[in-house]
Parts: sequence; C-alpha cells; structure tokens
Amino acid sequence: MAMEINGLNSNQANAGKAKSGQKTSAVDTGVRKSPPSADGSRGETETVKISAEAQALNRASQQLETEAPVNQEKVDALRAAIADGSYKADPQSIARKMLESDSLF
Repeated sequence: MAMEINGLNSNQANAGKAKSGQKTSAVDTGVRKSPPSADGSRGETETVKISAEAQALNRASQQLETEAPVNQEKVDALRAAIADGSYKADPQSIARKMLESDSLF
C-alpha cells in the first residue's frame, strides 16, 4: 500500500527530486509486499524512504539532545546587567558575529 502526501506518491516525489538534482537515499525497513496467499488475499506491507535531509535533521536533533545544558549562572548575570543598565553591547562585535553565523547557512 503506497501512502500519498499532498497528492504525490513516493515515485513522483523522487522523480521530482531527481529532476531538480536533489539526492535521495532510502532507508529500507525490510518490509516487502507478499505474494497472494492460497486464499487469494494479499498481505500488503509498506516500505519507508527517508530523505538525506531528514536523516541529517535527525542526527542534528540527537546531537542537540546530548549537548550541555544552558549555563544558568551566566544567563542570570547577563539579565541582571541588562536590568541595571550596566551591560553595554558592542555593535561591531555583534555585526561581525551575525556575518559569521550567516555564512553557515
């Protein structure tokens, strides 16, 4: 049984990716359509394909879960400095960091 999402089945979606040059990779669940049984019924099973982008997002999500927690002491100190007016932002440093982070995307 094929599942359609937004009117596209997996063959149509992969054909569109192939035309646009996007890579597709398949994760095979080992599930196959079985031949008809003696009584004529067909035990249908499904195959799931996960794109390379989805796999990368899954890996990134797993890495984020293992990252160190937020340094709450530093956050509290910055909040206090902002609240009492003693925190002074360096616009040049902020702009430089924004440009550096923009190059990551």
